[in-house]
Amino acid sequence: MRIGRVVVALVVSCLVARPVWAQEGPATSGVNVFLDCNTFGCDFDFFRREIPVVNWVRDREVADVHVLITSRATGGGGRSFELSFLGLREFESDDLELTWASSGDAVQDEVRRGIAEQLKIGLVRYIAGTPAAETLSVSFGPVMGGGLPPGAMAPPGSARQQEDDPWDFWVFQIGANYFGFGESSLKDSNLRTSVSANRTTEDWKISVRGSYSRNSQSFELTDTTVEETREDWSSSGSVVKSIGGQWAVGFVASAGSSTFLNQDFRWSLKPGLEYNFFPYEESSRRSLTLQYLVGVNHWNYTEETIYRVTDETRLQESLTARLTLVQPWGQWSTSLHGQHYLQKIDDGQKYSLTLSGGIRVRLFQGFSVNVNGNYSWIRDQLHIEAGSLTDEQILLRQRQLETSYRWFTSFGISYRFGSIFNNVVNPRFGRGGGGEGMIIMM
Repeated sequence: MRIGRVVVALVVSCLVARPVWAQEGPATSGVNVFLDCNTFGCDFDFFRREIPVVNWVRDREVADVHVLITSRATGGGGRSFELSFLGLREFESDDLELTWASSGDAVQDEVRRGIAEQLKIGLVRYIAGTPAAETLSVSFGPVMGGGLPPGAMAPPGSARQQEDDPWDFWVFQIGANYFGFGESSLKDSNLRTSVSANRTTEDWKISVRGSYSRNSQSFELTDTTVEETREDWSSSGSVVKSIGGQWAVGFVASAGSSTFLNQDFRWSLKPGLEYNFFPYEESSRRSLTLQYLVGVNHWNYTEETIYRVTDETRLQESLTARLTLVQPWGQWSTSLHGQHYLQKIDDGQKYSLTLSGGIRVRLFQGFSVNVNGNYSWIRDQLHIEAGSLTDEQILLRQRQLETSYRWFTSFGISYRFGSIFNNVVNPRFGRGGGGEGMIIMM
């Protein structure tokens, strides 16, 4: 009997001690929240567990609050997350913007917890007028005393960040990756390494990076063995200076080698100018830029090209227009890139033009559509080697083939119907409760 009383007391004390944000069961606030998040750290199951006091709904049309989360890379290697709380229905025009930045070495758990804390802060204003407000409490962590929670970063450019940064905003990264696959009649191995150094401030952006890759393939056919190797290395650097407002000037340099592109060695030097029609601080939600580059390119070719040269130097200019929008109705991204050589080459002007874009739109409740694609008009393949390629080189894509165009497209639709609420999290046989299943492969 005494043991039973102790158990009941422990259970009651645990329930009382649990934070209101961690309580289970149906939401008590009656506030419907639609989460629109497609970036690193957006763990919807985790958010539902941490914040069950609201109704998480699947469609914006039935929501009281639309939470749009976007992010952009920071100079320290982390991400700056912008949470836009958009009031709907009875909260119409009651909007809120919050920003939180993760550190460059933050793991996913630290990022999702940081986002969850911002979600809690933002949702308080909408819950305040509901019965659930009586169960809310406010506490202040170590941030007020000068500390930062795990995974968080001091505000970019702040005095705190500059004072505590012995690296003077420089960030370095080294990586390597090996992939291997084999069967009795084939082998495939791929090695990739990379190194980078970046320094980003409000006025300057300096970036240096390099990479190396080697791909080897071996196939045992009926009467022969085919072996091919593709090897590439590249390095690039850029220095960009903000010149006030929405203008920036920069200088880009690169060097490299590629068996696929018939390039024994190449280098280029190009200064340029960029203008953003929107303020740069809005770039995670909307951006429209024009970028112009002009400079010199040089190539030493592995094999003689179809233009009967083994090396050449050319002046080249390019213009790129890029539009990106992340809005409550969906996302849209498109770009138009054109480049050409300033001198005529044998049979005329050499140029290329690439149009690419993608859009994802919610047309009505539960129904969304996405379209992606690009198309390139190609008239500047100076590197194509003379003579014919072997069948093995063509089939294994070890050399780039001559072409006048290149395209890619994808199209998809999605329709969900049924219960508009999705507060319950059940990870058995897969994560979440949204209809995910398990595939058994024999």
